[in-house]
Amino acid sequence: MTHHTSKNLSLKLERISEALADEVDRLTDEQVLQEAKQDGIDTAKIAAEFRSSALSMIARAKRQRLLQARTALEKSQQSRVSTARARPPLAAIKARIQEVLAIKPSLAIAFRDGKEMSDDDWLSLWDDFVETGAVKEGDDIS
Repeated sequence: MTHHTSKNLSLKLERISEALADEVDRLTDEQVLQEAKQDGIDTAKIAAEFRSSALSMIARAKRQRLLQARTALEKSQQSRVSTARARPPLAAIKARIQEVLAIKPSLAIAFRDGKEMSDDDWLSLWDDFVETGAVKEGDDIS
């Protein structure tokens, strides 16, 4: 007399499932399509549904990443605004930046359309130099 415990039945079901999967794996794509057609399955419709579902998932993931990037950018901008540094006078900033550029030729700046830098450009460049360590925060030349 055979006892069919749930563990035995689960094991048998798992073996049957593996055997069927192995059998399908051995079939060529053409054979799988042929069997699907014989079973009345519309493979083109299934492929279109799968493609649509995949594109929808990709779009959702991209929107989610964009949302995360926007949130990170907003936090970064807020923290940058909230941690506004006390800067030296503009003339001192210009002089110190020019000194740093003379000492470190590997650093370079580009001017837009060959125009001179505005005061805001100098201040932004100072903040960038401080942030990257090219200039120490306490490098306040008076």
